[in-house]
Amino acid sequence: MSASTSRTIARAVGLAAAVAALSALTGCSSVGGSAIRTGPLRLPPYVGAVNLYVARQPPAAAELGVVEVHAAQSEATIETLLPLFVKKVAALGGDGAVVDKVEARFDWVSHPYTETYTYSCGWRATCVGTRTYMVNDEVMSVSMQGRALRLGGHGAAAGTAP
Repeated sequence: MSASTSRTIARAVGLAAAVAALSALTGCSSVGGSAIRTGPLRLPPYVGAVNLYVARQPPAAAELGVVEVHAAQSEATIETLLPLFVKKVAALGGDGAVVDKVEARFDWVSHPYTETYTYSCGWRATCVGTRTYMVNDEVMSVSMQGRALRLGGHGAAAGTAP
């Protein structure tokens, strides 16, 4: 993987972690990802089993693009991320996937917290007040990064779909 591709992925991961952290606090799903074509080979989405490799690319495979998936808090598990990773690889036309990196990070995220309270404000009277203040939460984000491949013997050399 080239240095510029690594920098692009690193920027995307940082942005994705921030979005995932904010989504986790608002109650929306934090699971997401992206797949970006990086090579000249353009294939339709692949239907079938995708071969999975960890940290090494098999020989005679053509790289189709880079893939990143992420999630935060309780959704940040390998069981959640791996199926999405494989789906993104298949969307690029890949029948093989290389997982280059899985990383977890912990970020502090500030958000407003509002509470309502009551207090005595005179004889037989109760008043209601509201206060808002900032609270910090630690949010765990997990990111899985890798590459989509077209394995040899499936049109990789010729640049055609099977």
